[in-house]
Amino acid sequence: MAAQVNGEVHPSSATLSHLTEYPVVSDGIAYFKGNPYGQKSIELGDSAYKTFAKPVIPYIAKPYQYISPYVKKADLIGDSTLNKIDERLPALKKPTGELWQEGKNLVFFPVRKGVETKDHVFDVYSSEYKKVGGDGLVTSSKALVSTGLVVTSEALAWIGDLLRAGKVQAKEAGNDLARQANH
Repeated sequence: MAAQVNGEVHPSSATLSHLTEYPVVSDGIAYFKGNPYGQKSIELGDSAYKTFAKPVIPYIAKPYQYISPYVKKADLIGDSTLNKIDERLPALKKPTGELWQEGKNLVFFPVRKGVETKDHVFDVYSSEYKKVGGDGLVTSSKALVSTGLVVTSEALAWIGDLLRAGKVQAKEAGNDLARQANH
């Protein structure tokens, strides 16, 4: 269970291994290692380890033997917790690019819908303007009023459809509860 790095034996952690299996985490680590500031941070951390921690490790090896079972148990608990999280959130295993795209789609959904709505209203206005025919302020006003009426009727029809669907769901839920109460 111990890995060897630079000739030294380092204990491994199932929890840390599990975390680095997530595409977002592994991509983040790869990006950090490839970034000049990340490389400098890694170099500074390594030199701090060699200067301060490495000389002290032999002195804490004996006390570590007493707490190592607790550390291993905590590692197992962490790994099993991550397994449970994996079951409930399978999105964590998705590739980073896919998560990024889904996040952008979610964030820009209102903007996209706003643009679609604006385009629809202008299309309706254009068709109403052609239906009215002519040119000038009166034609534009008639087209504007009829566009308002058309868009309002479309919105009310959409709301009606939504409410009817909710009514059907509520009726089905009520029937299910009534059946359960009768049994």
